[in-house]
Amino acid sequence: MSADLLLTLTPTEQQDLQQIRESGQFDAAFYLATYTDVAGSELDPLLHYVKYGYREGRQPNRNFRPDAYLSQHPDAGARNRNPFIHFLHTHAGCHVAHQGLLTRFHLEDLSIGVRTLEQLPFFEPGAYHDSNRDLDRDMTDMAEHALLYGVPEGRRIFSPLRVSETLGALCAAKGLDDADYLTPGGPVPESIGVYSNSAGNVFIHEIAADLHRSLSEAGLDCRLLDETASIDDRPALCIFVAPHEFFHLGRGRDWATGAIIRDAIMFNTEQPQTLWFERGLPFMLMAAGVIDICHQMAESFRQAGLPAIHFTPTIGTARDYLQKDDMQHPMARILPPACRKRPDPKTPFADRGLDISFFGGLSAHREKFFARNAGFFAQYRTYFYYRKFTTPIDTSPRDRPLSRLAAHVAGHSRIALNIHRDDYGFFEWHRIVKGAMANGAVVVSEPCLPHPVFRAGEHFLEETGRHIPNLIEWLTHTPQGQAKAEAIRQNALKLIGTPSGNRACCTRIRDFIAHVWSTPEE
Repeated sequence: MSADLLLTLTPTEQQDLQQIRESGQFDAAFYLATYTDVAGSELDPLLHYVKYGYREGRQPNRNFRPDAYLSQHPDAGARNRNPFIHFLHTHAGCHVAHQGLLTRFHLEDLSIGVRTLEQLPFFEPGAYHDSNRDLDRDMTDMAEHALLYGVPEGRRIFSPLRVSETLGALCAAKGLDDADYLTPGGPVPESIGVYSNSAGNVFIHEIAADLHRSLSEAGLDCRLLDETASIDDRPALCIFVAPHEFFHLGRGRDWATGAIIRDAIMFNTEQPQTLWFERGLPFMLMAAGVIDICHQMAESFRQAGLPAIHFTPTIGTARDYLQKDDMQHPMARILPPACRKRPDPKTPFADRGLDISFFGGLSAHREKFFARNAGFFAQYRTYFYYRKFTTPIDTSPRDRPLSRLAAHVAGHSRIALNIHRDDYGFFEWHRIVKGAMANGAVVVSEPCLPHPVFRAGEHFLEETGRHIPNLIEWLTHTPQGQAKAEAIRQNALKLIGTPSGNRACCTRIRDFIAHVWSTPEE
């Protein structure tokens, strides 16, 4: 019967048949599984689609939905033509045929994003469907739905179990060599803009400033900018710090277009188990490359086929401590008189005015820890800033002193606690390195994911939450503990302030930018 039907094809339908076959985008297994009336006949599925299927609104694969495509391209069905042919003509190489809720991106960008998400180790289609049972498993491409609808709708993209399994595998794997993503001495853009959102978290502004310093020290022409800068006159290369903030706040939304994203580098600061990470995911998946503050996250992007590198910004010698006007802030007035003066990171462990400090937001994990150990900490000179945050700590007069307060208090503290916000042991660079080590405090942390530069037992100390009180007692009350604490403190300060290490770090980020800049688009 198929042979007889083939003879009835018009010349146009014969051309359509050939083009669809050569595109490789007709999914015969999907077509037969979805349209059982065709499966029960003797007709060739592609032949049926070309002759009858498209007129009946049938899909040639999971991704191409004719109604959605025609709503965005009304001319595609002119003169009773097959809209799938229009798609193949105008979007060669794409397998995403509609924009979903990401209407400011081209189909070519979205196709790259979906393909990258499919390879990202944190994403598993079955887990996404388990969390979103309203989706038809047979008719829906889960990666496509996650990117085009799931993220904009606020759905959860990654399951907690999948995140845990993937992080464990990333820690165990040796990973790819960063040298694969470096182009020593290669051409670099004539100008670079490092962007953060002016309404975002002030700690993100600090990371952007540190990145800007590193790029400038690497000899690159670099400017520190925000979302209010001119889009039309933007530098040759844009690096967006914290895309989960930048593209969602205020005028940052104006930058969320495919033309900008595809040529940019994203600097990710978020952890994959958070909704914030998922909010920034589309921009990272469609970007030219990713810089990640977490070693394991950079490896996950590399496994998905994205140029990605882990980068620890260099820390300058200047410290942003409390200023004279800040002393009227309620959180500054409660400091002991000796701790209101400007701290010196070189102050030895034994001579510091506060025993223990902690800065962080409320979480269930932290609540259990502090409730269980409240009596223990009451015996020490402590400064804990622990509250529920509903908005970012921004540059407003209310919040700006708080960012200086964290560094100031750490500069007077013997021990700076790092209690994770949840059960994922991320090495939180800003809290551990910028906030504590750089100000001379000894970091006592719950176990962290391995870090390629900072090592537990040498630059900071790790212990389970249950036994952290025992470690603190040993450090503060025994000669051996105090000697260990001072050695840890000195090791961290030396590593942070080593000029040769900082120069190597700057060279490395320059070579990565050269690699991204010189890599031709596919």
